[in-house]
Amino acid sequence: MFHKLVRNTILATALALPIVPLTSQNALADNRDFLVYNNNELEITQLYVSSTGTKYWGSNILNSDIVNGSSDAVTFNNNSNHCTYDVKAIYSDGTYDVMRNADLCSTYGITFSGHGGDYQ
Repeated sequence: MFHKLVRNTILATALALPIVPLTSQNALADNRDFLVYNNNELEITQLYVSSTGTKYWGSNILNSDIVNGSSDAVTFNNNSNHCTYDVKAIYSDGTYDVMRNADLCSTYGITFSGHGGDYQ
């Protein structure tokens, strides 16, 4: 009887352990986090995200340039529940594209191709 109880406890613990890290990671991720894809021959050297309707872009949020064919993650760390944002990519030659009214709560990526952004 005791051996059966120990075996069941060990089995239940072993099955539950892989679930714990996954659920805690998902709970910490913000549903507005997204990937920025560069599908332009120019590097994206600056990236700005602002609430739709705001004229202030804030600070550049890129740590390094995004070269053609690569991507970078954008993560949010504020308590806002706002979903709609404008995203501005500035290229190495000074030109830029703006993706307006991006619903970041329902998209996982934005691609810049030199003619504005596209949802994914």
